[in-house]
Amino acid sequence: MPKSDLPFGSELSPSQIDLPTVLEFAKTHGGDWHAFEDAVRAAYFDEHKTTAYKKGKLANNTKLGMIAYGIIDRDANLTELGKRLYAIRGDTEALYAELARHILLNLHGVTFVQCIQDMHAAGETIDLVKCNSHDLI
Repeated sequence: MPKSDLPFGSELSPSQIDLPTVLEFAKTHGGDWHAFEDAVRAAYFDEHKTTAYKKGKLANNTKLGMIAYGIIDRDANLTELGKRLYAIRGDTEALYAELARHILLNLHGVTFVQCIQDMHAAGETIDLVKCNSHDLI
């Protein structure tokens, strides 16, 4: 399967983590990705009924999602985007608006939206399989 141009980060979802909190973890533990992952695991995944290995993988996936979205680097340091998000972390509406703006303008988000609109206009059923066949994900 070809690699997508769109970032993926299921463990970066608001249903999984709290963005202001993980931004705080990056600010505190930036430069020590192990400590960052440990903080994420302890806060969000330690209570999962799974193995310690899988809990660690979930925390690692959070870190990888934040890297894919350009929020942190490989050592869990905040990037320029991460620093902007960190600065507004107390204003949830502004925080998610800034992240959405970044996704739309810098991570092929506008292309994704246009493709979905084109599929809808063509009467296609929009689902994961169709999006994948259009090389969106």
